Amino acid sequence: MFKVSDWEESATKAREMSYIDAYPEIEEYHQNELLKYLDRRNTEYLVARKRMTKSIDTAEKAQAYAADVRERFRRCLGSLPGGRADRVYVTKTLDQGGYMIDTVYIESIPEQFLTANFYYPKGVKAPLPAFLFLCGHASEGKAAVPYVSFCVEAAMNGCCVLIFDPVGQGERRLRNTGEGTGAEDFLDPVEAHCKLDRQLSLSGGHLAQLMMKDNVKALDYLLSRSEVDPAKVAVTGNSGGGTMAAYMGAYDDRIQVVAPCCYITELRALLYRILAQDAEQCLPSFMLEGLDHSDLVTAAAPKPYLIGSAMFDFFPIDGTRDAFIEAQKMYRLLGAADRLDLHVSIAGHGMWRDMREKVIRFVLHHFHSEFPGVEIDYARLPGEEQLLCRTDQSAVPEAEKALQDWIRSRSTERGKSHLEENPTREQIRKTLTERLNITLHQPVVQTQLTDAEGEKEIILSPEPGLNIVASWKKKAEIGQNILLIVGEPDELRAAEVSAGFSAVMTVHPRGTGPSKPNARSSFGIFDPETASNYNMRMLGQTLQGMRVTDVLAAMRLAKTIPGYENAEISLYGKEEHALTALYAAALGDADGVVLDRLLYSFRLIAEHGEHAWGPAIFVLGLPERMDIGDVISALPKDRVKVHGVLDHMKKEGAYEWY
Repeated sequence: MFKVSDWEESATKAREMSYIDAYPEIEEYHQNELLKYLDRRNTEYLVARKRMTKSIDTAEKAQAYAADVRERFRRCLGSLPGGRADRVYVTKTLDQGGYMIDTVYIESIPEQFLTANFYYPKGVKAPLPAFLFLCGHASEGKAAVPYVSFCVEAAMNGCCVLIFDPVGQGERRLRNTGEGTGAEDFLDPVEAHCKLDRQLSLSGGHLAQLMMKDNVKALDYLLSRSEVDPAKVAVTGNSGGGTMAAYMGAYDDRIQVVAPCCYITELRALLYRILAQDAEQCLPSFMLEGLDHSDLVTAAAPKPYLIGSAMFDFFPIDGTRDAFIEAQKMYRLLGAADRLDLHVSIAGHGMWRDMREKVIRFVLHHFHSEFPGVEIDYARLPGEEQLLCRTDQSAVPEAEKALQDWIRSRSTERGKSHLEENPTREQIRKTLTERLNITLHQPVVQTQLTDAEGEKEIILSPEPGLNIVASWKKKAEIGQNILLIVGEPDELRAAEVSAGFSAVMTVHPRGTGPSKPNARSSFGIFDPETASNYNMRMLGQTLQGMRVTDVLAAMRLAKTIPGYENAEISLYGKEEHALTALYAAALGDADGVVLDRLLYSFRLIAEHGEHAWGPAIFVLGLPERMDIGDVISALPKDRVKVHGVLDHMKKEGAYEWY
């Protein structure tokens, strides 16, 4: 049995209470209309999926299902980035007594290098079992204490380990502000991942593709080492690294044993408690394809598989239980019940000592190797400075610059090629409908409340099970023109833009105004709009498309109000709402649109990387097909008014489209 470090003992105790402390407000948060709607959709997905998996009751059906799951998973993941990338540099070797560490640069995509550490027992005489270890969201990446502990424990007990910094972590961190080296000068890993994912979405990609390419290239290198037995390679990782370990188990047949920790649970349970996770954990159309975490286990069957979990994790333990039972059924049908196991640490989120030991024991058992049980001196773990690869950068580009250059060239080249096509209005409408995934429903008016001044509050249902708030104000006895305001401008601006209209309707699309979720709904992991956007992405839809749907429903509703059946409707939106108004104007045949402080071009975000815009405007692959100016150009020139154009940081600039 391994002992435990002082750091780990105090960290474990601190995290045990996080489960209880995080949830008092959860039911209150779910009174929010957007979150209630999402939970209904998530529950419908879960029920339909359970009915489908319940019918699998023979080995033949289980084999067919596992093969189908692998195909669906690959479809969600999509193509990995290409390009020849074969360079490897070992920058130094550390002699740690009983084990050695090589610090290594591994080229993943052209000019983009992984910063990695390869641990191996000193004096290796025969190829050994090996681990590909994938890091969770620790800012230190490969130098995080629990991860270094695992690598040393494995090396001292007869295994090799390759661990590397995920993008946005360790030596591959992304800058936030300034030129300093303090924690505040770099983005948190979750923020970094979401930022990169948004940039990649501009060219039709997403972050999981880039991270999986890193994983595959790291595995390539691991298998190239003479110390490694290629028939005895396992993958493990914790939290976000557990996600990547589960992905690799389902994706790469060179992996023989899989052991993701603090990740496998049931999606609906996870989404209800903490909302959707960050970018790479939310594959496009994952739920639309009927997939859940347990399917990642089934996709790896009949490989030996250990699910590591924690009793007090914010990845819900009840969801882990249900996922395990479902995967266990598939393994049993495939005649491999003894190859699937579950370990639960009585602790909070983290890869603690007992879990690390369980992983090593499990892997060695299935490789028919002994577990020596060598004790570790945690006071002598190598530190972050020792593990740095940067000793000679002459042959290796600076990590962040190389990554940003690659994303920029990918985004801008694709954007330019499509901008030159000058799409027609019909092409614009077709692309918007497809990329926003617009589904039109007949709106239902739930309630109308009239105050003393004659204004009406309308509870509008753009689709069953979702209520949003709109308001109606008649400015003249009868009229033939309506201004539909998207979102809530300040009172002075509202008075300016509504001058000359006989009636004004204001609509708050889902997730804005009264339906905006509490900022703590995701318990501080990231903002609820990001989480909601990723939840919709897994369901095969977009939050931006849903908001456009809400505006289109309000437009149809406005023309059912007595006296306004033949009225002209113009739209108004400011900043993020300006994009919603623009898309709705193109799709809904608006008679006019007023765009206030509109983003000039998605290319500005692609070129600069930094931006100040909300997450919902990033729609996977939409800017790859067309840009904002294309939509404007496809509308009648005399019906579009633009008041102020903003750049990527929401600063005004001298831009025009005509």
